[in-house]
Amino acid sequence: MKKIIINYFILLIAFSALLFQSCKKKKAEADPYADVAGHYFSIRQFTQDEWRTFGGQAFTILKTVRENKKTDSSYTTSDTLNWGNIFKTFFETEISDRKYLGQYTYTQFDDNQEGTRNFYYKANDEDMFTQKLLITANQENNKVMGIYIETFKKTIWGETKQNLYYAPMRTIQIQVDEKPTVGSRKYRVTQYYFMR
Repeated sequence: MKKIIINYFILLIAFSALLFQSCKKKKAEADPYADVAGHYFSIRQFTQDEWRTFGGQAFTILKTVRENKKTDSSYTTSDTLNWGNIFKTFFETEISDRKYLGQYTYTQFDDNQEGTRNFYYKANDEDMFTQKLLITANQENNKVMGIYIETFKKTIWGETKQNLYYAPMRTIQIQVDEKPTVGSRKYRVTQYYFMR
């Protein structure tokens, strides 16, 4: 009886060790970037920084909407513009969550003729929503001069592509190209020109 208990105890220890080792392997496989500090560029953080810097300043904005070869223009002000819809469009492209590490190819290059430093993220998978992110900064002070984003979404209802551009305190441009499975293509460009 004592021998059976000892054998049972040894078997239990061996099983526990095997289980522990298996869990340890799965955990290591689950996050290959566990030892990597940081994350990709954050649109949300950048927008919050811009809002803290420029929020509350009153200025005029010229809004133009071009759709189906028809253009409408109107003036608005920074304190009456519906920033929520604009922010939502850009926030949906966020890739700073650590789950995106390894899903983008990152390159950095300088354009000495333009005096810019460029940070480029390209999706490794064509099914990723945010396909491209390009941040252009001044070489001397690293101040962001422009952010360009391309998105792609495919469903049974069709395909939607977006080209988004933001030049700090100068221009916001949102291009949406919708190709439904049934029906006609819709192409819309909305631009906001900051008149400061």
